[in-house]
Amino acid sequence: MKQFSHAWLAFKAIERLEKANLGNNRQVADELIRWFWNHRDGVIRGSWYPDMVIKDMATSHVLKLTPQAQGPGTFDKLPATSKVKDYAIRSPVIGQTYKQDPDNNLPERCEALAHSIIDNLKIQEIEDKGSPITPSDNHIAMRLFMLSHYIADAHMPFHCDSRQFSAGINLHGKIEGLWDDEIRKYYKIDLLNERFFYNPDGYPLRKEAAFNNSFLKQVEEGFETREFTDSYGNGTNVRTCMLTVCQYSYLLSYAFIPPGFNETNVTAQNWQSLPGQILDFERLSVIVFIDAIDAISRIWLRVWRRYLDWKK
Repeated sequence: MKQFSHAWLAFKAIERLEKANLGNNRQVADELIRWFWNHRDGVIRGSWYPDMVIKDMATSHVLKLTPQAQGPGTFDKLPATSKVKDYAIRSPVIGQTYKQDPDNNLPERCEALAHSIIDNLKIQEIEDKGSPITPSDNHIAMRLFMLSHYIADAHMPFHCDSRQFSAGINLHGKIEGLWDDEIRKYYKIDLLNERFFYNPDGYPLRKEAAFNNSFLKQVEEGFETREFTDSYGNGTNVRTCMLTVCQYSYLLSYAFIPPGFNETNVTAQNWQSLPGQILDFERLSVIVFIDAIDAISRIWLRVWRRYLDWKK
């Protein structure tokens, strides 16, 4: 995904937490939301640091899977509210064995950043105010926004598919560009200061445009009817949670671009009308964005809860 898509997803993750029925997690979420508002102007820059500065795209932004004759063929359990599984179970490669690129470490990157956030919050509590080794709130916020970047990347199907869709017509870049264009089209962005303009509730300000025609409207409407869960499925930590997300993104990629097609024969003319294509671009976009927002909000909530539990 590109810069404004990443930032928009982070804001929507906070909005998801604010509006969801969270039960016993309500107090935890409210503390995180209050903390977020003090740092919201840094979301666009912070969530873009992995691409702009760190540049570990070949390893930590991806977990590439490839169908093969022998190997694991099972897929772990996603949270019950996930949308991707509705199409993943129809993927032409589900049930087939696959191999995982050993040089990719997206799930581990997310786990490491989650630990880093909690560790830095703990250090803040222990060190005296003004200590030269105390991490600042801005320092921690940057890591929180970076974490959202890697979580979102795991939901981009081509980040989990070993077919090289950045080659050929660069379908990977084209789709991410279309997503970013959608954010630019419907939301007001202060480009000079690298932040969104905000509505009275503090969220990105939408332009007076025909929003009903955008897949983003479907993304927002989905939150009104779908229950929120903080469950990782059958995973126990951020790493296993993200590993499962990557497995299903791989399945989704083959539901969108069927077997027999790759960067050599997918063209600007046929990529939306391939034989065997199970879902179209708009449906793909809705699924990816909804699940990415839920995953960011879920992981942020659990990270903050672990910190607050320690603080007690």
